[in-house]
Amino acid sequence: MYLEPISPQFDYSVVITTRNNVDELTMTMNSILKELPSNSQIIIVDGSDEPLTKEWIVDNYKTKEIPIVYTLDNKTGVYDAMNVGLIKSVGNWIVMMTAGDYFVSGAKSLLESIRKLDKDVVVFAQNVVDQSGKLAFSYFPTPVSIWPHQSVILKRIVHEKMGLYPKKYRFVSEQYLFAEVRKEMSYELREEILTVFCLGGITSNTSLSMSKDVFAIRRKLGHSFVTSFVRAFIYPPIRYMLERNRFLLPVSMAIKRAIFPNYRSPTL
Repeated sequence: MYLEPISPQFDYSVVITTRNNVDELTMTMNSILKELPSNSQIIIVDGSDEPLTKEWIVDNYKTKEIPIVYTLDNKTGVYDAMNVGLIKSVGNWIVMMTAGDYFVSGAKSLLESIRKLDKDVVVFAQNVVDQSGKLAFSYFPTPVSIWPHQSVILKRIVHEKMGLYPKKYRFVSEQYLFAEVRKEMSYELREEILTVFCLGGITSNTSLSMSKDVFAIRRKLGHSFVTSFVRAFIYPPIRYMLERNRFLLPVSMAIKRAIFPNYRSPTL
């Protein structure tokens, strides 16, 4: 499925998916309202078992400058929720976030810097907070690395030409799309940190089906069979064990910074 071509009505559309996490949504919204440039819109896609209401959103986030669209998802997975938000978006640049993600201080100037950029995609770096609430490491993109969706800013035309998030993969749908996008569309990698991501969601878990998805995507990105196998099947259960023990957690973070080139010491 592809987005219908339109003339964008805003410069930026921020899509937020949320499910039973009002506190995280509040943190994300406060950050966005503080850092979002002018001529923007916000789309909240709610998959909660007891959904919020449009009235709740209006009462808590009254703003005349930034219109807010509130809609429910189809409860068929996070990527379907993201697609619901994409269909509602009418901005030139689209920012995809999940409740709990937030912009760093100064993100507004970074977004302003790409307002008239002639690239189709911009990928920023991000800070990652561990499950104890401590800033653990900073993640920087490369042409063949996993691109965190919170830091990938796409022009709407990308989804018009390349389609929405595909249903082929349950855990790495955005990575499948990004692997295709980087071959077909113009992109720019930036060293500046735009967002903060908190560990603890679906990507912090481990399962055989997730490992299969990660292996397939890493191979698609050109990684070797051995590297892809280790990163998909060997490292995740080790990381899972270390991250859930507060005494061993620093070991997991030290391993990432020591072994993997995308992970660096935290950038404050």
